[in-house]
Amino acid sequence: MRPTPGVLLVLLVGAVSRAEETPTTSGAPLSFESSELHDLAGTWGEPFRALMVMPGVSHIVSGASLPVVRGSAPSSTGFYLDGVRVPQLYHLWVGPSTVHPELVSGLDFHRGPAPARFGRELGGTVDARLIAPSTDTVRAVGSIDLLDVGVLTQVPLRSTGTEVTLAGRFAYTPWIAASVINGLRGPSSPDLVLGLLDYQARVTQRVGQGSLRLLALGSSDDAGLSGTGDVVRLGTAFHRVDLRLTHPLGVGEVEAAVTWGQDTLGANGGGEASRVTVGLSERTLGARMAWHAALSQRLAVEAGADVERRLTHVDQSTTFRPGEAGAPERPTVTTSVVQSLARATFTGAYAQATWTQGMWRVTPGLRVDGYLLAPALNQVVVEPRLHARAALSETVALRLGAGLLHQPPAHLLDAPGVEAAAARLGLQRAFQVEAGADLRGPAGFTFGADVFVHPSVRTVELDVLSFDLLADDPAARGRMRTAEGYGYGVELMARRPLSERWSLLAAYTFQRRTLNTRVERRDDTGQVVGTETVPLASALEQRHVLNAAVTVKLPWGLTVGTTLHYNTGAPETGSLLFSSTQREGVDPEKGTARWVPVDRDQVARLPGYFRVDGRVSKTGTLGPLTWEAWLDVFNLSLTKEVFRYSYGSEKGQLVRRPFGLPPVTLPSLGIRARF
Repeated sequence: MRPTPGVLLVLLVGAVSRAEETPTTSGAPLSFESSELHDLAGTWGEPFRALMVMPGVSHIVSGASLPVVRGSAPSSTGFYLDGVRVPQLYHLWVGPSTVHPELVSGLDFHRGPAPARFGRELGGTVDARLIAPSTDTVRAVGSIDLLDVGVLTQVPLRSTGTEVTLAGRFAYTPWIAASVINGLRGPSSPDLVLGLLDYQARVTQRVGQGSLRLLALGSSDDAGLSGTGDVVRLGTAFHRVDLRLTHPLGVGEVEAAVTWGQDTLGANGGGEASRVTVGLSERTLGARMAWHAALSQRLAVEAGADVERRLTHVDQSTTFRPGEAGAPERPTVTTSVVQSLARATFTGAYAQATWTQGMWRVTPGLRVDGYLLAPALNQVVVEPRLHARAALSETVALRLGAGLLHQPPAHLLDAPGVEAAAARLGLQRAFQVEAGADLRGPAGFTFGADVFVHPSVRTVELDVLSFDLLADDPAARGRMRTAEGYGYGVELMARRPLSERWSLLAAYTFQRRTLNTRVERRDDTGQVVGTETVPLASALEQRHVLNAAVTVKLPWGLTVGTTLHYNTGAPETGSLLFSSTQREGVDPEKGTARWVPVDRDQVARLPGYFRVDGRVSKTGTLGPLTWEAWLDVFNLSLTKEVFRYSYGSEKGQLVRRPFGLPPVTLPSLGIRARF
């Protein structure tokens, strides 16, 4: 089969390794069981962190597990836990996962167009599976490491057909450190606050031939300085409660659910003279329904609908104490403003069918979404989806995926209410086409190569520090930040699941993402002399990314592993954390040399980055307990990543110096016991 122009073949290696697929399976995810990801070095045993070594994924700063999927911002990738979207996957965006790793049995990773049941996302989609309810015995897992202590327990009640699962983690090390530091500080010094915790609870109840499931999860983070004096403090929290009923209906099964959510983000800063506190809060209430059935051995169908109401407000207060140092104290003046940021309603409906005939499996789908943000936006979009697979033999398969996707503008990181409020700037729109082939090799190996093209019909780039959400003319502001562009790339992967001896997960990604951007032309003095619109590389673009993770089982219950990572640097654009490339120019008044910005399309790239992680673990038994002790070291090679340069002068000479985080290694030393 030869690909024609505009039609590409997609590899989804993970699907080949699965033992079986449900009749309504569509798309082509990379599918993993948690046991396969557990021993990957540098992930601290967390399945979600393993995304950073998969094809199509790059990062912003090493150590922050914020996946940039095919050039899209991390906030454009959706994370789902058994159908419930998780709004914040990591504590303070860069810490440990907000979901207990023992609660996740596996995950499906869609890098391109996902099945029609997923919508409102331009990046990837991660669909995580919960562990199955325990039906006969009590199960418990406890762990402690250098950062936190965690527990998970499953209790079945066979007499009533009920099962209860409880899990959670508490970061005790930051709490102890803050307590010790505060004890050593003077009484007038601000207190250091460091607190991270999360929880998950599930109750499953048999109802006739179906089941009723109540799932609650959430997290809370608090970090910074509080009290008198100069303070800087940041707090985040989210909570989700989802009640779902599944029951046979006709020849298929129906699912109905309702979800309540609360997300908050608060920050304050300032000193004795003035202090500013800003809080974002979003309440959500949603419902969804779906029905799927296998009508025959060749035809399976699925249809569903969802609705979500989002209410967001921002609370800003300013405290000002007039007067100068040494002057009599004057009354404190506090002003507070509470403003509604968004009242949005998102609705969606979808349908798809999977037809299987001989070597072919074809899944056409259609999704329709409505976006209502009165009075700024009332828009309906139609998103066709198509996935196809051709099994040429027992070892070779070809795949195709294509779709049209939409999403409100989003910031680099998820924040409460930002997505709903940013919808007033207009929707983003992109096509996604991917294609490839996968090959089942000897000794359990699977190999594959992907090609993808993502034309962006409309992209809205938001400033990192300025939300642009309260503009006088949001439509005009949206037009100012609108750009067209495209992304394309190639992904290679080799995979061997952990057997009796060893495993391998290796991935190489080449990717480009460009946007048509207005560039200012400057002379040698740095003055703007003209403008021009040209295609520019995205600030998130890392052209080459290579990962290789090897795990080896040794005698005596020992397991060792290492992960190698290399990426080429992103453009030095001045965006995000990066500096902006400067060149030698002339001071127009003094005639001396000085740094001036280069034209945006002439910026250099940051240096490449290479890192080695390592892990060793020992397992054993003690009566009814099985235990595991591990040491997982991130950046065992102690390499430094440069993400900006400082441009200055010394003794009349222009000096350019690299700047980055110190070459810090992050060890995770702990023990886990299972009953």
